[in-house]
Amino acid sequence: MNCKICNSVVHKIAEQLILQKHNISYYQCPNCLLIQTEEPYWLQEAYGNVITKLDIGIISRNLFLKEQIPLIIDAFFPESKIMVDYGGGYGLFVRMMRDMGYNFYRQDIYCENLFAKYFDVSDIDILKFDILTAFEVFEHLALPLPEIEKMFALSDNIIFTTEIAHEDISDFKAWWYVSPMTGQHISFYNIKTLQFIADKFGKHFYSNGHNIHLFVNKNLNNVIVKKVFNNQMESKLERIKQIIFLTQNKVVSKQSLLQEDYKFIEKIILNNA
Repeated sequence: MNCKICNSVVHKIAEQLILQKHNISYYQCPNCLLIQTEEPYWLQEAYGNVITKLDIGIISRNLFLKEQIPLIIDAFFPESKIMVDYGGGYGLFVRMMRDMGYNFYRQDIYCENLFAKYFDVSDIDILKFDILTAFEVFEHLALPLPEIEKMFALSDNIIFTTEIAHEDISDFKAWWYVSPMTGQHISFYNIKTLQFIADKFGKHFYSNGHNIHLFVNKNLNNVIVKKVFNNQMESKLERIKQIIFLTQNKVVSKQSLLQEDYKFIEKIILNNA
């Protein structure tokens, strides 16, 4: 069996019971350190519900992203105009970002759009976006490289989240992120894995070393990167002040799109009545 990232021969590291019925194997690449399952024959069963009942962190995760992602956008892409959330699920993040004045649209071919109706990629004729976000998507990819290539077709810059696999794989089965009861997590990345992917696509790679990562088209100032990712030592306001000082970016006050979106949707409803 070969690695789905670098094509090296992989070796088996663990077995695990998933969906409480299938005993499957996990393999690690000695070259790029990707951990992948055997060919995931159980995926149709695993996605009986796209958003699993065990994803009880969906609200807190979106609240966390609402705090973090605007800092990244404002620090490194202040000129960005239009953005897409890839695999955007129910559209909660898109709605929250639009409420803050960021012109986001949702993309997800599997999940119903509940919170960002009329603000889906299918609603607009835009083929290229300034930024693409992909939160908790990479670990679901059976074929990571073709899917990441699709993302880059939509934007040259990707901001994404996925948990970094432990260096010590002896406790891999006990890692909560393996999520055996759902069977949906089938690819696990190391920093080395993500750097390999960035190099393959000719991108610059940045990470907080834990769960937020960037594949971008330009070199970023590492001092500013550290300030953006420093969410433990300093308050959000302090980080904003330091980022503005370091980047010399002008403070652009974003106008919420909430009222504008309301009128837009109201007009659609009236026209369809």
